[in-house]
Formats: sequence, C-alpha cells, structure tokens
Amino acid sequence: MPARMLQVKKPESKITLSFKAQAAGPDGGTTKKLHPTPAPEHLPPGIDRAVLDEMRQAIRTYDYLRQFGEPIEFWEAVRLARAHRGVSEEAAEGESGVQTQGLAEELQVLRRQLSPMVRDLRRFLKNIPDLPPAGEKLEIALGFLLASSRQHEAVAKWLAESDKHLEKAASKLRGLADVAAPYLEVLRPWSLDGELQAAEAAAPKPVPEFVEIDNDVLDNLRRAVWCRKLFIEEQLDTSFWELFMLNTAERVPTQARQAQLIQLKKDKQLAAFHEEARNLHARIMPIRARHGRWVEVFQSWLRDVPGVPKDEGEFELGVAFAVVEPDGPATAKKWLENPEASAREAAAHLTRLANRAKAYVTALKRPSP
Repeated sequence: MPARMLQVKKPESKITLSFKAQAAGPDGGTTKKLHPTPAPEHLPPGIDRAVLDEMRQAIRTYDYLRQFGEPIEFWEAVRLARAHRGVSEEAAEGESGVQTQGLAEELQVLRRQLSPMVRDLRRFLKNIPDLPPAGEKLEIALGFLLASSRQHEAVAKWLAESDKHLEKAASKLRGLADVAAPYLEVLRPWSLDGELQAAEAAAPKPVPEFVEIDNDVLDNLRRAVWCRKLFIEEQLDTSFWELFMLNTAERVPTQARQAQLIQLKKDKQLAAFHEEARNLHARIMPIRARHGRWVEVFQSWLRDVPGVPKDEGEFELGVAFAVVEPDGPATAKKWLENPEASAREAAAHLTRLANRAKAYVTALKRPSP
C-alpha cells in the first residue's frame, strides 16, 4: 500500500525552519536521498532536461523542508522550484554559506494563495472514479498539474462547474500521471514515500482476526456501494459514511427505493429514474445536517493520528464503520476532547474497524449461493 502523504491542514499557520532538523535516515534525509547527477547524463527518449531539472529541485526542496517537521505537499515544492526558489544541491547537502533565508516566507505566501483551491480540488477529486492511486502517483500528477499557473484556470472551472467536469479532470490527471512516470523512473531510487515505505514493507504483517459476517450489515454495505455508484453516475455529491449511515438507519425504505430504481431503469423510464435518484439523494441531507460537522472534524483529526490506515479506501471504510456504531458520536467526542491521550486508542480502533470492513468487502465479492 502506498504511504499516505501529509497534507497541510492550516495554511495560515506560521512556518519556521529554525527548529533543529529531525533525525535523518542513513542517507541524511527523511526520504531516500537523491544522488548527484552523473555527467554526462544520457536521458531516455521523451525526457525533457528542463522538466527533469525542475523535478530534481522540487525533490530537494521537499526533502529539505521535511527535515524540519513541516507538513510539505509535493505540489508546493514544485511551485517553489518553478519560481526558482527551491533548494539548491549545496543547501540540500548542508554546505556552509548556502543561504535559504526567505524560503519559509515564500512557502507561507504560496499557501495563502493556493492552499484553499488545492483543498477544494482534493474534495472534488474524492467523487471521481479511476484516478491514479492515492499516494505517490496522484501527488506527482497534482504537482505537474499545479506547476503551471494556466492550469489553475482549468481547476477553477472544474470547481465552479463540478458536475460537468468529472471525466475531464480524471482524464487530465491520468494523463499527467503517465507523463510523470518516466521521470520518476529516472529519479529512482528516490520515492515520495522514502524510507518509510521500505520500513513498512519490511514490518511483519499482523495476523488478521476472524470476522463473523452479519448478513444485515453486509446488505447495508452492499446497498451503500450501489448508492455510491448511482450517485457518481448522477453526479450527486456524497461521502461514503453518509451512504452507509443512510442504509443502516433507513434500511427498509432504502431497499424499497433501490428496487424501484432498478425497475425504472429496466423499463427505460429515465425521467422517473433520475427523479427518484434525486429523491433518494435528498435522504442524505438530514444525515449531513446532523452529523456532517463532527464527522468532518473527526476525520481531519484521524488523518494525522499515527498508526491509522494509510490507504485511502481502508481509511474511508474504517470511518464509515466507526460513525454508524451506536456509540460512534460519543466515542469521537471523547477522543476529540483529549486528542493526544486518545491517539493510540483511536488508531487501534480504526485499524480494527478497517480490517472488519475489508472482511465485509471480501464477502461482497463472493458469488451468491
């Protein structure tokens, strides 16, 4: 599984590089170090040297800033490199006399200008199927997308008319991931996940606990997955926890609506089908009004808790199972009141729920008897 990238939660927070750098790995950085470029360098066909040099500077900047505990996003490092404000090889090596003054201020300005748009973009992308996988591929594709100021206009258009541009956005990011792939191969062994990914791969995998499948919960999950596909096709915004909660709290009415929608589609009564789909989506609104705020705060906190599932799909399933528990809101409130003391308990609980959810997903894929 690709490691989950740290994301900037509060762009307005002050940035300082005056702290002592965190303990480095054997190569000297928090990720696998980019070795000096040999000369002469023979590049594979299709590799643009200027783009490669900019990528190298972005990587040096990304690795350098991570040493100070700053939650740097790769697109930020790309933008600094594009503005010729990235970290030089000398600064990355820690040579004396090299000046990096002003870098924190430049990053602060960049965040004030672009972080709100990027935050909205990430929310928009959650509703798009067939994106590059979360982790390195998606982050590098976002870096390529946000490198050009001209592309910001396209992003603004996607966000302003989100229901019209889902496939265009997916196609664009898939294309950029394909463009970035050969550059990443040239830059190996560096990776965005760095030594953390290697350590995770080498760590012993826990033996999964046996999960007894409850048929009612399995049916609720099956309908939630069906509803997600429906709402994506209808371009209606939802979160998976909302769908799982709807199908848990209103399982019988939702079953009836699902049967009606299936029949309408089979009979090709498309106008009635679309109307009923919107009616079903309207049942999400009371759930969102009652639970949306605390779930948003809960998810935001959990993403920064060490030990929670890093895979986005597992994280999403774990949260969905957590919020539908009878004591889910009370448990979340207790943890959020004392977040530091609750972090380990929360990580262990969410991991158990994610593993339980995966067992249910596996059960969904089994052929019906």
